[in-house]
Amino acid sequence: MVEERESSEADHTDPAGNSGEASDRTTIVRELYDRIPFHRAHDIEVLAVTPRRAETRFPFDESLIGNPDLDVLHGGVISSLVDLTGAAVFIGHVEDYTPTVDLRVNYLTGAGKRPLYANAEIQRSGSSIGVAHIEVESGDDVCATGTGVYKLDDG
Repeated sequence: MVEERESSEADHTDPAGNSGEASDRTTIVRELYDRIPFHRAHDIEVLAVTPRRAETRFPFDESLIGNPDLDVLHGGVISSLVDLTGAAVFIGHVEDYTPTVDLRVNYLTGAGKRPLYANAEIQRSGSSIGVAHIEVESGDDVCATGTGVYKLDDG
């Protein structure tokens, strides 16, 4: 994901090179997420949103330590990042918030004192429900994976 992250941050293009569409989706999600106080308070960044993927960054902050004996981040920080990154890929499609229907997080290893990067990819997308697979990295390690289910319509 590091290589992908560098290219995403540089030009916000999707793998097919459709920079306009990816840039538009990224802008839409950034504008919606910038209105959320939680995201603003923690300086959460939307790095890129393409038709199939979304990538975000959650900066490290000492106040987010969940276990001072192990010096690792609180699990709630990681689950929040899983959720908001999974939703971002669908928000890029529907251009509005997508409520979470179900969220599963697998904590694989402790997240250290560094920014977290999350990558979501659409697994399934229907007319009313979407499913994304999400991976969260802390340094070179995948510290968590998750599956998010999101409501895509008002019905």
